[in-house]
Amino acid sequence: MPRLGFIGTGTMAGAMLKAALRTELVQAKDVLVYDKNPAAAERFGVEVAMSASEVVGRSKVIQLGVKPQDMPGLLSELDLRNRLVISIAAGVTLAQIEPHAPCCVRMMPNINAAVGQAITAYCATEQVTPAELAFIKSYCECFGQAIHLEEEHFSAFLALAGSGPAFVYLFIDELARAGVAAGLPRVTALEIAAQSVLGSAAMVQESNVHPCELADRVCSPEGTTIAGVNALLKHGFSHAVSQAVLTAAARDRELGIL
Repeated sequence: MPRLGFIGTGTMAGAMLKAALRTELVQAKDVLVYDKNPAAAERFGVEVAMSASEVVGRSKVIQLGVKPQDMPGLLSELDLRNRLVISIAAGVTLAQIEPHAPCCVRMMPNINAAVGQAITAYCATEQVTPAELAFIKSYCECFGQAIHLEEEHFSAFLALAGSGPAFVYLFIDELARAGVAAGLPRVTALEIAAQSVLGSAAMVQESNVHPCELADRVCSPEGTTIAGVNALLKHGFSHAVSQAVLTAAARDRELGIL
């Protein structure tokens, strides 16, 4: 396995690196990292480089984990022409990266990589070989599921998978708060809400039954659930969810800054 180099070790890149080490896709001795904050780079127990240029010079696979607004300067500074480059920057397209890094993969994981439950989309330039794509798929699967997706769908994917967890976290919190209002202790309410969402997601994935049908199965005539569902719809639940996703997708398109 070629040495894997990380430039930027923030929340997302850090979760990905930890997963690659935990699953032994790479060994610690085969990883080199650089971060503007040395303490952030040192927490992984791998070799720390003195500069981004050092990572490029000593690594065959380079992951760029910097913010989208920092990509233009980084790409112009580094010579990435003979490296397999992985970008996780939202809104920065392959067409924008390719002049600087012809062999490039765009990868979109989500925050749930930290617990091995992400879903990650990836796409690549034509110069990326089948063997390299196989490695990319294995890398993505270190921290969850992987899906090869046409880049034109990345903004929609980011809105669902990248931003979606935040929407779900808020939903869990609101469920728990309502549980407290109904009389439960806060810790108990949060545990129940989180497990209810986790179990419901598993049912959707494993039952092959449409979510609407699963909801109908819970809704007894004149029962508690249908009363709650009607309250959700009355207060704009469907509209709020759709607007959150569409707004996040639109914002991703705005971030194409190179």
